[in-house]
Amino acid sequence: MTTRQRRGRPSLLGAVALLAAGVLAPACSSARSDALDSLDELPRPPATEPSAAEPAPTTTPAQHECEVEQWATKSYRPRPTHGAPTDDPFVDAIIRRGHLRVGVDENTLGFAALNPETGDIEGFEVALAHEIAARIFPDADTVERIVTVPVVTSTKFESVESGTVDLTISANTMSCRRWDDVAFSAEYYTARQEFLVRADSDIHERDDLAGRTVCVTAASTSAAILAAHVPDAERREVADRTGCLVALQEGEVDAYFGHDSFLYGMLVQDPNVEIRSGILPAEAGIVSHYGIAIARDQVEFVRFVNGVLRDVTADGTWDRLHDELAAEVPDVPPASAPEPEYRD
Repeated sequence: MTTRQRRGRPSLLGAVALLAAGVLAPACSSARSDALDSLDELPRPPATEPSAAEPAPTTTPAQHECEVEQWATKSYRPRPTHGAPTDDPFVDAIIRRGHLRVGVDENTLGFAALNPETGDIEGFEVALAHEIAARIFPDADTVERIVTVPVVTSTKFESVESGTVDLTISANTMSCRRWDDVAFSAEYYTARQEFLVRADSDIHERDDLAGRTVCVTAASTSAAILAAHVPDAERREVADRTGCLVALQEGEVDAYFGHDSFLYGMLVQDPNVEIRSGILPAEAGIVSHYGIAIARDQVEFVRFVNGVLRDVTADGTWDRLHDELAAEVPDVPPASAPEPEYRD
């Protein structure tokens, strides 16, 4: 049983006290009637109804505008990258510091994973960070000009907001809700969210997930999609992507729902798991558009990063980096750089 606080309770007790005193008076029935009439005359709070013209309570005005204008995957137009943009105080601070601080994952094979032999975090996303650093420090070895900071899903945007890092490249799915917290570059990679299961699993369609335990990373778009489209599955939320693979291997969960960009690397790590595609349709929001996350008020730096992405697409660097990714993770399908979209 729960106890609910009743609004207006003190006034009612006061009225009852007046009634009790009135019992001793000759005009008992009259006093009681007057007290009850007074209660009826007390002002009542007006009934409130949400205005149809306003966004839903969970949607901020900025998110509402973003959704109307379809800005979720649209960034700011690029600026030239010939030399560091020294007219930008944010870039000036990076140059004075002497290195670019980049938030990346450290256990996503092919994209950003710790190399146990060198102790460095390597992969497609780290290589993009080096391309950005090369434009900021054109006459220096970028190995000396990048500091990688490991992040997980729940910290990769907080790290940008707090200024702990200058940007994060960590499979950041762009969304209007997230644009409220950070700004994004143009899209640099497109992924789909699918299910990873053990090879002998009988999970082949959505109904097979009823009552099953599915692992997702905390604070991820995967967790939100699973809750919305497979509400009869039990969610197990963990801090990092590898945690879901381990939970699947140990039989603690029946499936891992995550980006295929993670899952292809896990096929290399464990031949006893496989990806089951098509369990959820594209309409469920399973297509993820990756953008580099940058502080929302650093528009000029976003434009500079977009110029770098434009350059690496035009000169074939993106294709070369993807070929290197495919060599490490053979199941990654062929792909080309996404076509950038910009806000007017």
